[in-house]
Amino acid sequence: MLSASPQRIPLPGRQRECERLTALLSGIAHAAGGALAFHGDMGIGKTALVRFAVTGATGFTVLSIAGHEAAAGVRFAALHHLLDAMPEQVSAEALRITQALEGGADGGLALSAQVLRLFRRAARERPLLCAVDDAHWLDEPSLDVLSFVARRIQGERIGILLAYCDETGRTMPGIPAHRLAALSQEASREIIRTTVPDPGVRTVVAESAKGNPRALMELAESLTPGQLRGDLPAPQVLAPHSGLRRAYRARLDRLPADTRWLVLLAAIDDQSDVDTLLRAAAVSGVDIAALEPAESAGLVRAEGTTVVFPQPLLRAVAYHEAPLAQRTAAHQCLAQAVDPRRQPLRHVLHRAAAANGPDDQLAAELERAAAEPAPDHATWSQALERAADLTSDADTAATRLIAAARHAWRAGEPNRARTLVRRVPTMVVSVAVRAQSKVLAGEIELRAGLPDTARRTLLAAADDLATRDRYLALGAFMRAGEALCLSGGYSRYPEIARQALALRRPDEPAVVQSMFDHFATLSATFRGDHSRAVGPSRRLFDLVPTLDDTDTLTRTSMVAIFRGSEAQALRLATRAIRTAKADGDVSALPQAMEAATLAEFALGRYDNATAGLEGLRLARESGQDNLAGNYLALLAVLAAMTGDRESCLLRLQETAAHLTGDGIGRAKAFGNWALAALDLADGRYPDVVTRLQAMITDRSGSGHLTVQVAATPHLVEAAVRCGRRTLAVEAFKVYDSWAGSTGSPHWLALSARCHALLTDNTDEAEAHFRAAVEHHVLGTGEFDLARTRLLFGQYLRRRRKPKAAREVLHDALSTFERFDARPWAEQAAAELRAAGHQVLPRDAQTVGTLTPHQIRIAQLVAEGATNREVAVRMLISTRTVDHHMRNIFAKLGVRSRVELTRLMA
Repeated sequence: MLSASPQRIPLPGRQRECERLTALLSGIAHAAGGALAFHGDMGIGKTALVRFAVTGATGFTVLSIAGHEAAAGVRFAALHHLLDAMPEQVSAEALRITQALEGGADGGLALSAQVLRLFRRAARERPLLCAVDDAHWLDEPSLDVLSFVARRIQGERIGILLAYCDETGRTMPGIPAHRLAALSQEASREIIRTTVPDPGVRTVVAESAKGNPRALMELAESLTPGQLRGDLPAPQVLAPHSGLRRAYRARLDRLPADTRWLVLLAAIDDQSDVDTLLRAAAVSGVDIAALEPAESAGLVRAEGTTVVFPQPLLRAVAYHEAPLAQRTAAHQCLAQAVDPRRQPLRHVLHRAAAANGPDDQLAAELERAAAEPAPDHATWSQALERAADLTSDADTAATRLIAAARHAWRAGEPNRARTLVRRVPTMVVSVAVRAQSKVLAGEIELRAGLPDTARRTLLAAADDLATRDRYLALGAFMRAGEALCLSGGYSRYPEIARQALALRRPDEPAVVQSMFDHFATLSATFRGDHSRAVGPSRRLFDLVPTLDDTDTLTRTSMVAIFRGSEAQALRLATRAIRTAKADGDVSALPQAMEAATLAEFALGRYDNATAGLEGLRLARESGQDNLAGNYLALLAVLAAMTGDRESCLLRLQETAAHLTGDGIGRAKAFGNWALAALDLADGRYPDVVTRLQAMITDRSGSGHLTVQVAATPHLVEAAVRCGRRTLAVEAFKVYDSWAGSTGSPHWLALSARCHALLTDNTDEAEAHFRAAVEHHVLGTGEFDLARTRLLFGQYLRRRRKPKAAREVLHDALSTFERFDARPWAEQAAAELRAAGHQVLPRDAQTVGTLTPHQIRIAQLVAEGATNREVAVRMLISTRTVDHHMRNIFAKLGVRSRVELTRLMA
């Protein structure tokens, strides 16, 4: 049969496998045929790869069959099927072999040689691909023939592709095999992006599927409308009617009763250590030797001191397939096997799982055990949720539920945290407890939902708590103000600050004092009263050594960014990152990394996107979709600053998927700035003015203040070049006032540069340019220094000072080349030539060290990533990776990826 149309099937997470298949097809087409086999667990994606190859075999003759369990014991059944699919030009010969098989012909060398000759004849007119799915069900004689052919097709226009499941223990002798690993969480979420719109639900489903594509789809398809919206908890086990669950159930059903009991004991305990399983087996009177059939079947195995399920999905199926009474008995057995002195939480969790009905004493034990050092926030959350279920008093139960939800949130489980919080309003509880649940619900909504909804929820909670819990009320006001900032509503921030500052009392503790200074600083800044912001910001920064809370450090870092203290901001964010990692706070870590990324950006380090990319990954994994959108937009600006158009547009395209609903001011503003920066690099000055004018000159509070201020130098430069001097002067007034209040060399340098562009006095202009350079030298923004030098060089050349122009332009060109900023390097080179200096191509062997961006690319390549995989990981285009790889090879003097790998090692 002939191949289908060349439409490609997208396979997230399988880039390397797809490239191997593409290489196989290319080899077949160029008479360098061969064989390849993919194998792995049930549902791991083998069939999808076979379809990818078949669909991509344009112009091939494709023989595509699938093995079947019913035919596994029938001699030559698979070969008979394959011969029936042969193309017309060899159908007569295929028919003779088929008739011989039907007549009872034996196998052996003669038959194998006949089939090989048949394949060769079929490949004369077109390349031939033989694709066999579910090859583990092939009958043994057919597999022997295919193996014979596979070993003899090198140098032919023939290829054989097999896909088989590890369940049966079959192997494909003589055929290179590649085992498919579980998909990453990122790839899993991408597969179900359109099926499951809510990012939090996507994360839960991806975690439950354990990287198995078929499980992903079956779990996604089983979601109810309430589960799709995130209103109800998403299932963490395959539905009873799931095909994959039925297959696992069948494997479990084949085990003896004692073996299945031991598998249940191993599955029911998250820690699953060998010693505990041995004790539990002894408690229940079952010989541990009964586990051997499960080990032989590949269902479980002991690795050192740990009991492992090679197919992670089997653990949940084994638990949920057991009857309730048996599960309860297993928990009771494990409670006896776990030492309550050495592992109190684990012990009491099993007791609680076996409990029936309210038990306040047991609930209190759970709460006390959860207060002790534990493995992670997820375990704490589970313990506190169960404690709430066992509690008879409504307020106490709700308080435990809220604590469970907070730990779930910190564990990076927003969907579960939401579900736990939503249980509180259904309970008869006090106003204070209900308000506490609103504070947490608002925080989760702020990061993973709609900021405007979060603001309303938080303000309502703050109003309820103002006279009951002042500290918690301040936290609610703080988050509500952050929601306003996220959506660009800065003009309304002073009102929130006024309400918060009304709660102030004398002799506040340091952490509370920092909150009041936070409100006072931002309120004055957003009103444009920068002189009033100086005092509280200094007090706030003086308190920094006493702060050790991730949230406080992160928000103080953001204040430092608003006040132009980017070095201070980076130090604070770095401390926040360390604290979040030490606390295992999954939700706070990407927030701290965002502050660090913004600080790095403000410091002018545009060539290092490593922190931003890592923060983006963590934001996605923790279900913080709003934060992920902000990261993507910021990464787009980073690319735009150096003129990397393709990477910028790629990141903005992904950002667009997050721009739904309200409260999206920051991502939109950064995206708009990114496009303006690209236009500036390309010399499209009217477009720059069009994009930035409304956002910067409108002081009604729309847009994002960081962008409104930081993008002003771009608007001034573009407006001056367009002859829109009045607009430039008006936009610059606010920026100049703010920059002067910061004392930051970086912002003062850009202010001096704007003054140079705006003045009509030539002597003053030169003085301002020189002042700008001096300020830049005191800071860390190499790239912005190069941009100032480019403008200064252009000014000097037009003033007929070519020698002076050449000096600053040469330095600018060197920096632009180091940053791989092609549009800016081209501008600097053109100006140098106009100033009478010959610009020669760079000597590849004398170029200096790699940029941080190039180092990251080289590291990924050294780890074995392809250019396409590097592009996916770093959110840049493949063409950009190709460009960087050429520069990396040239700088390091290497000629191959192998040499690069050795050098990086």
